[in-house]
Amino acid sequence: MGWLWPESNLKKARWSLNSAIHGLRKLLGDCSSALSTNYVTLEDGYYHLSEAVRIWTDVDELDERYEKGRRLERDGLMPAAAVEYEKAIELYRGDYLIEDLYDDWTMVERERLSNAYMDMLGRLAVRHMESGQYQESIRGCYRVLEKDRCHEDTYRLLMRCYTRLGLRGRALHQYRMCKQILGQEYGTSPSLETRSLYSSLLRDQSA
Repeated sequence: MGWLWPESNLKKARWSLNSAIHGLRKLLGDCSSALSTNYVTLEDGYYHLSEAVRIWTDVDELDERYEKGRRLERDGLMPAAAVEYEKAIELYRGDYLIEDLYDDWTMVERERLSNAYMDMLGRLAVRHMESGQYQESIRGCYRVLEKDRCHEDTYRLLMRCYTRLGLRGRALHQYRMCKQILGQEYGTSPSLETRSLYSSLLRDQSA
């Protein structure tokens, strides 16, 4: 009650809790033909969901598919891993509980899920590039940059994809964007690896 209604006194908060539980029971009852089932029970002063309730959350399934994909990838089964990653990515609908932006527990969970999402996008983008699916890889790269426009590995991947498509100008443009954004955000320059890739593209262009 203190978490949900911190501004209320005890009597008002208890009334709000009872009202919420009543609404939850009705909502769960409307979802089932077994209307007599009491899905929310009160035991020893605590509310519980009944064992008759089967709980599914998108977060749990995303985690399961991500971990399964990692196991498959470690076993050298990347095509099967990619299927799991793609299904997990479909479950990611944006930042977790953004309405509770500054609650400590949501901040940690939000960051964890965002990192998993970015990791899967990056792994799929690399796979697409290695299998010659350059446009698919490019699309994945831009989804990464939507979340983190300073993700330098992604700019290098874009540079390689555009180069293999014969779009050297676009590849060089990705470097300039990377340099500009890193300078604006952190006051830093691209890494040696990124600068070396850029230099090799310039040499190839002048050859």
